[in-house]
Amino acid sequence: MKLPDDRHYTEEELLMHLLGEEVSEIGSAIASHLQKCGQCRAVFQDFQLLQKSILAWKVPEASEDVWLVRKVQLMNLFREDPSQRRGEGFLPFLTRLVQGAWSYALENPLPTLAYVIVAVAFASERTITLFRLDRILLATNEVLAILRQVL
Repeated sequence: MKLPDDRHYTEEELLMHLLGEEVSEIGSAIASHLQKCGQCRAVFQDFQLLQKSILAWKVPEASEDVWLVRKVQLMNLFREDPSQRRGEGFLPFLTRLVQGAWSYALENPLPTLAYVIVAVAFASERTITLFRLDRILLATNEVLAILRQVL
């Protein structure tokens, strides 16, 4: 596909060029265009700065002791008798519960991701059934069959 030289490239094309994921002939056309066009070059340079910033991010490693403490705290929270906290109200209890679940999700990302996938699949299956999309879209029956196997 031959692209005209007198047009500006889209952000998607420039990003693909930055990542080196475009077709080689388009890549050379974009490279020569960037030498001539200040507007596209500015967008491309912004993408380069963003890429450098992302690559420079450092995620601090938590020690195994920290993870174990958080796990114990979460498990204690789930094992805690709610009748002991009746005076504090629902919102503080819910806040502590969500904070504990978030800590657990950070500690155990794969089981958490699996739970989220199953929840989304369950919700999708219910949505498809509720709105009777399986009768409207023929391919939906295949999706429902897969979801039922997963669930």
